Amino acid sequence: MIAKRLGQLPALRPWLPAAVLVVTGVLALRNLVGVLHFALTRALEGDFAVYYIFARIGIDHGWGSLYDYAAMRQEWLALGSAFLYPALYPPTLAWFVAPFAALPFAAGYALWNVVLVASLLVTWWLTAPPSSRLVRLGHLAFAIALPSVAFGLLLGQVVIVVAAAVSICWWLSRHNRPFAAGLVLCLIALKPQLALMVPAALLVAGQSRVFFGWAVGSLAMLGAALATIGFGGLQAYAVLLAGSGHYLGAMMVYPQLTLPGLVGSGFGAALVQGFVIAIILGLVWRRRGSGLEFPFAAGLCASLLIASFLHPQDVAVLLPAAWLWLRTAPRGAERVLGLTGFVAALGLTTPLPLLLVLAGWLVSERTVVLSVSRRSGSSSSMA
Repeated sequence: MIAKRLGQLPALRPWLPAAVLVVTGVLALRNLVGVLHFALTRALEGDFAVYYIFARIGIDHGWGSLYDYAAMRQEWLALGSAFLYPALYPPTLAWFVAPFAALPFAAGYALWNVVLVASLLVTWWLTAPPSSRLVRLGHLAFAIALPSVAFGLLLGQVVIVVAAAVSICWWLSRHNRPFAAGLVLCLIALKPQLALMVPAALLVAGQSRVFFGWAVGSLAMLGAALATIGFGGLQAYAVLLAGSGHYLGAMMVYPQLTLPGLVGSGFGAALVQGFVIAIILGLVWRRRGSGLEFPFAAGLCASLLIASFLHPQDVAVLLPAAWLWLRTAPRGAERVLGLTGFVAALGLTTPLPLLLVLAGWLVSERTVVLSVSRRSGSSSSMA
């Protein structure tokens, strides 16, 4: 009986993509209904409200007041909200949101959601592995069904814009426009910890012109920050970051769900972070001739593994990492461990399962090395 049923599995295979699309589509639709309900009833509790207030401070009080508590409180009261979240964001986010903050909140919020949906679609369209239309739609439905992505959409999180920026950078690099790709990559400054290691991974992979474009754009942003908020503003931002541990509960940050948080702060965390960086950059160096996809995927994974300040929805930035990694056609243990790690990280909203992805890469690298050694030994014997 069991053998008979196993023999019927190949006949069911053509229906599998459709079945997956139906299941993930239902879950995605459920999540979208939740996002719409939140937008209509609790918009002031989302992250866009914090971004809006942050940008309004610059518009109403001057960019040098971005981190002024009194100005922030005044703007929250003007919006009619009882919430008061600390603005632990770089000035680049205020500049990016300023066009939306120049509008009434409802109009700005609506346009912001259009940008987020467009960013998600761009990420999917550019980076999802080539396949049939049904399978690609399944990738999109699966993405929206994921808690991290759905939560990011619900809160209006800029993480989705960062994911799109990385995806566009990869696409431009692939189409031989490295400097433009580097300039687009500058948008990771909206939330730097999400993709901090991507430029370094690209440099190690030999993509120096992309790195140069990113460096030029980033220096221009730093100059703009100095011109608008001055050294005093940058110092105030640094002080807020240094004291961010006092706001973890209010900002829904759970250190125990990060790799540095597991080993505590200080030397232990720094050692783990350095170890992860060394391993992943070493893997990027080993695979530097195998295409553009791996450096981007590895850079995003490294960024989240070393980050000590993450929201659950920040893990959504792994979408382009997972899709680009699938484009490398992984096999065997790397494929099993990688798929398990990416799905677990995106589903559980923690970067810790990425250790499985890293293990898969190491196993694959060891397999390649052993294979080359055996071939060399065989050639020597024949000689």
